[in-house]
Amino acid sequence: MRFFLYLVVIASLTACKTIERAGENPSAIRSSGKYPGEVPNMLKGTIKQHVALMGYDPAKGDAYEPAVARGYGIVVGLNGRGSSEIPPQVRAHMLADLSRRGMGDSTRGWGDLSPTDLINSEHTAVVIVEAIIPQAASGRKPARSGADPNHPSLSGTKFDIHVTAEPSSTTSSLEGGHLLPTFLRLGQLTTGRAQAREVAVASGNLFINPFADPGAVGKDYVSRLSGRILEGGEVLHNMPMRLVLIDPSHSRASMIQNAVNRVFPEEFGQDGPTAHGMSDEQIEIRVPPSWKNDVPTFMNLMTHITIRSQKPESVSISIKRLLLQDPSPKNVDAATWRWRAIGERCLPIIRQLYDHPDELPRLAALRAGGGLFDPVAVPYLTEMATANIGLGSRLDAIDLLRDMPPDFRIEAGLRPLLNSNDLEIRLRTAEVLAFRQDPLIKQYLVNKKFDLILVPSDFNVVYVTQTGWPKIILTGDIEIERPLTLSAWNNHFLVKEAIDPNKVHVRYQKSENHAAVRQTVDSDLPTFTMFLAHLTTPEEPAPGLNLSYSRTIGAIHSLWRNEYLNADFKVEQDRLIAAIQRLATETTYTTRPDFGDEVESGGDRFLNKNDSNTTIEIESIP
Repeated sequence: MRFFLYLVVIASLTACKTIERAGENPSAIRSSGKYPGEVPNMLKGTIKQHVALMGYDPAKGDAYEPAVARGYGIVVGLNGRGSSEIPPQVRAHMLADLSRRGMGDSTRGWGDLSPTDLINSEHTAVVIVEAIIPQAASGRKPARSGADPNHPSLSGTKFDIHVTAEPSSTTSSLEGGHLLPTFLRLGQLTTGRAQAREVAVASGNLFINPFADPGAVGKDYVSRLSGRILEGGEVLHNMPMRLVLIDPSHSRASMIQNAVNRVFPEEFGQDGPTAHGMSDEQIEIRVPPSWKNDVPTFMNLMTHITIRSQKPESVSISIKRLLLQDPSPKNVDAATWRWRAIGERCLPIIRQLYDHPDELPRLAALRAGGGLFDPVAVPYLTEMATANIGLGSRLDAIDLLRDMPPDFRIEAGLRPLLNSNDLEIRLRTAEVLAFRQDPLIKQYLVNKKFDLILVPSDFNVVYVTQTGWPKIILTGDIEIERPLTLSAWNNHFLVKEAIDPNKVHVRYQKSENHAAVRQTVDSDLPTFTMFLAHLTTPEEPAPGLNLSYSRTIGAIHSLWRNEYLNADFKVEQDRLIAAIQRLATETTYTTRPDFGDEVESGGDRFLNKNDSNTTIEIESIP
C-alpha cells in the first residue's frame, strides 16, 4: 500500500512539471525624462532640454562646433622655389590621386604632363591643406541641363582654407603659388585606402604674409611656407547634423521633428524635410538653403524651439517673467534665442522691454527684436550703438542693424560713428554701411580680386581683411606724402615723387626675366591702390601693375612703414589658424565615411560648462 502511495506522489510531481506556466507580467514603467545634468528653467520645454548634437564627430555635445577637414594638395607656379622631397607614403598617395583624376591622360586636358613630372618639378610643392567646415554645411547642387554650373545658387558652403608646405620638403616659399583642386576629408591627415569620404574641395591663389619682402627669401625671419586662400573651399556633399535624444522616446522624437519642421518648413531646392526622425533616439537635421551661410545661428534657433505647440504669446510672457526674475547673462542669451525661435508673434511682448530700465532684459529684447527685423527696434538699437555703454553691446547693436530692411534712420543714425574715437566701432560701422550700400560709402570691385571701400571719416586708416572675401577699407583722406623715395622688394618696386605734386612715378619689375613697367599715377591712395591691382586690357586700358591682393597690401604697407602715408595701418586678426588649433586639441576626429558607433561624452550637459567662455589666443600677422 505504501509503495502504491509513493507511485501516486511521483506521478503527480511529474505531471506538474509538464504544465506550462505563464511568466510574471512586466509592469509598465513610465519614462522619467531625466538625464545627466540639470536644465535651467529658461530652457524647459525646448528642444535643447532633450537632445545633444552629433555631427561627423562621434562625440555628443550641447554646443554646436564645426569640424576640421584636411588633405594633401599640390601648389604650382612657384618659379623654382618648390621641392620634390616628400615622404614615400605621401608621394605614393599623390601619384595615385593625380592619376585617378586624369593627369597623364592626354585626352583629359593635361597634355603630356604626368603625375611624376609634376611632383618632381622645382616649380611645384606638395602641401597640407586644412580648413574649418560647418558640420551641417550644404553641398554643391547639380546643374540642370543648359544651366550655368557655376551659378551661386548651386554652390556649396564656402570657407577659407589654410595651406602649409609639407614639413619634410625643402620648399623655400609658397609665394605666388596656385593650389590645384584638392579634396578634403574630415578627420586626421592620412594616406592610403583608410580614408574618410571626400566632403569638400579647395583651390585658388595663395595669400601669404603680405608684409614679406619677395626679394628677401632666406634673409629674414618671415615664414613664406604657409598661406591662406580666402573663400577657396567649397563643400561637395550635405553634412547633416543629428539630434540625439538623451532619453529615447518615439513620441518625443516625433514631437521634436514636427516642431522643427513647423518653424523651418522645407524650402525650394532642399532635398528633404529639415528634420527627419530616424529612430526613437536620433533625428537627422538638414540646414535649409536660406541658412547655409549662417549655420551657427540656425542651430541656435532650432535648439531653442518650444516643442509643444502652445500659444506663442503665452510662451513669450513666460520667458519674459523668467528673465525678469533672474536677469543673468545665461538667461539673457537663452531668452533671446527662444523669442527669435517663436517669431513675430512674440514682438508685442518684447517691445515692452525695449526701454526697460535694467540693461540685461533690455539687451535680450533688443537682440531678439533685431534678429526678427522689427522696425520698432531701430531707434533703440541706434541709441544702443551710440550710447556710452560696453563695447560688446554697442557692436551687437551695429551688427543687428546690418540686416534690417531698408530704413533711412539706420544710415542716418550710424554715420556719426564713422568719426568715433574707437577704431573697432568705426570699422564695424563702415562694414555695415557698405553692406547696406549707403551712398556715402564708395565701393569698387578691383579686377575681381578684392573690394576697395572708401569711407569718409576724420580718421585716416588703412584696414585689410584676411578672412572671407578680401577687402581693403580706406577711411579719411589718405595721400602719399613728400619728399618720397621708396625702394622695396629688392629694388623691383620703386616709387618717387613727380614734378606734378599730385602724382608719383612708379617703376615695377616682376622678376629679372621681365621688362620693367614705368608709370606716373595720382598720389591719392585710393587711385594708387587701384593702379597696383588693375590689369590693363583693351576693354579697360587704364594703366596697372596687376598685383595680387597680397602684393597690393605689401606695397601699401611698405609706404606706411617708411612713413609716406598719413594714416594708421590695421590688419584683421587671423582667426582661422587659431580655430584649427583649438578644434584639433579639443577633439580627436576619427576618419569614417558616415555616422558609426556612438561615443558617449562625459560631464554635465549644462552645469559648470565653460566651453563657450574659453578665451582663444589670436595671432596677428606681424
